[in-house]
Amino acid sequence: MRDVSLLLWLRARHARWTLNWFMHLVGAGVEDGGRAERAYQLYAVGIMLAWFALMASALVSAVVGAFALADVGVCALAMRVALALPAAALAWVGIAAVRGTPLKLSHPDIAYLAASPVSARALVGTAVSVQATACAAAAGVVGWLAGVGLESAGVFAVSPVGLALALAALAGVSVAVGWLAGVVRLASPAWRRRNTVLCALGFAALAVVWIAALLAAPAAALLDPATPVALAAGAAASGAAVAAALAVVAPRMDMTVVIEENALHADLCRFGMLSPLDPTVIAEYQRRRRFADRTVRFSLPRREGRAALVSRAALSHARQYDGIPMLLMHGALVVPLGVLALLGAGGPALFLFWLMAMVMTTQGVREATRPFRDDVRNRLVRDRLPFGVLELLAFDSLPAFAVTTLLACVVVAVSAPAGTSMPLALALAVLVNAGSVLGCGLDAVRLFPGGPRLCYEYGALALVGASFALALFAPPPGIVAGVALVCVVIALAVHNGAECAR
Repeated sequence: MRDVSLLLWLRARHARWTLNWFMHLVGAGVEDGGRAERAYQLYAVGIMLAWFALMASALVSAVVGAFALADVGVCALAMRVALALPAAALAWVGIAAVRGTPLKLSHPDIAYLAASPVSARALVGTAVSVQATACAAAAGVVGWLAGVGLESAGVFAVSPVGLALALAALAGVSVAVGWLAGVVRLASPAWRRRNTVLCALGFAALAVVWIAALLAAPAAALLDPATPVALAAGAAASGAAVAAALAVVAPRMDMTVVIEENALHADLCRFGMLSPLDPTVIAEYQRRRRFADRTVRFSLPRREGRAALVSRAALSHARQYDGIPMLLMHGALVVPLGVLALLGAGGPALFLFWLMAMVMTTQGVREATRPFRDDVRNRLVRDRLPFGVLELLAFDSLPAFAVTTLLACVVVAVSAPAGTSMPLALALAVLVNAGSVLGCGLDAVRLFPGGPRLCYEYGALALVGASFALALFAPPPGIVAGVALVCVVIALAVHNGAECAR
């Protein structure tokens, strides 16, 4: 208990420092003295509490209004969604715990805690308690709001506090179970990668089974007042067993592995919420560090010329698979959104949403052109590639362009308005995707030597603006020709621009 009290005191000091940092945002600090300073601190805290109370009241009022006329089916659906949150927490925490250590340490923690006589049982116990408490508090708030809404509908007899306690207990136990899997991995010398895959699949299967059971459960059972009580009792009993297992297994952890797996987290601790660095720069650094720690898989096919560019780009996407979800989102959402706007499905307002998707969710299209960006950025590689900027962009982006175009065509074929010419819609999908990919080439050029730099956002604005103008007066074949012309203009700007490293 001496180690536990020491760790709790350390966390209290960290919380005090964080509070002091936030108070400085309003021109005050916890450690600043003087009666006038203390009065101003109380004033600032009072304003914050008043704002929080008003926002909470507005949220409760909105929930009550939304559930006032809800029937039994809607209330049962709300219960299913609320009870599915612990399953999502179990899958999220469990998969993360078996992929990397759940015990997160900064550089000072590694130097003064992991390498000290402080017991691993105390380290794990305090860390899992803090995370489980935070998750339980969030789930409890959701449960209380759901209980308030169901109570206003008049079909749920249990108090909102009962549902909040049930969800909080389930969420806390879910976090503890995920931690138990991670601690067992760290305590098992014979652990292999296949065990990690099996555990991750097991957590995903548990979440699916839990959600399937919720969907199959009748509404009467879900809305029974005894259901939250039974769930809370079962979660409490399971939590005691999990806590005992953690206490037994935690001292057997290999702290060397814990320190090794915390290298990236410790390096990222220096980047706070108000870091002067661009969040994309931090994310890129984090991604490169993770990629550097992975085992090299697959080998580069023996190709020459342009085929070497294409095969190397495909290999890059296969090895750096973290960005594939964003790549798929670009093909399944951003490109079809532009096609539907050009087809007149949502009116002029849809062009605004398309512009926001093009400019604010650039991760997908930048992932499609990441091999090109890597080649241009590395001058040792770029100086030995006998290709122009446009040619290098085309072949480096070809594998991702093919995947996103195929996905966009499938989505457009399913969601196109009735009576739309399918060849025209598919041609628009290809052109819109090509225009977005070509726009990324503007990141690597200047308008002329010594002139202003261009960027992807300029190409996105030109594509959406020209498309909006064409949709106002041009017939469908003219829209296709106009979008093709915009793509040609962007390609010429990339081809004739002065290359510059970004």
